[in-house]
Amino acid sequence: MDYSENRTLRQARKKLETLKGFYKHLLVYSIVNIALFIVRGNVLEFFQNQSPDKNFMEWVDWNILIVPIFWGIGLLFHAAKVFQYKFSFIKNWEDRQLKKFIDKD
Repeated sequence: MDYSENRTLRQARKKLETLKGFYKHLLVYSIVNIALFIVRGNVLEFFQNQSPDKNFMEWVDWNILIVPIFWGIGLLFHAAKVFQYKFSFIKNWEDRQLKKFIDKD
């Protein structure tokens, strides 16, 4: 096995580990958020027969809804990195910087 094959194999393994990391992240995200919605339902059911504090119930709702939203945003960025998606504003910025450095030299 020569150096280029060894390098290619290492790069392929690194990409595989990155992809596996993303899928693990996605699995944990799904499990945790399903559990949160189950807990939310149980909390609502538990307090339904009592006279719960309205502020407490709003706090529970907001906290359970905000977790998947912000975590989902993070998961989207993780997916963009793993699947090597370049956002257009980043690509445009890179092109402008390259042009500036070339013009400077």
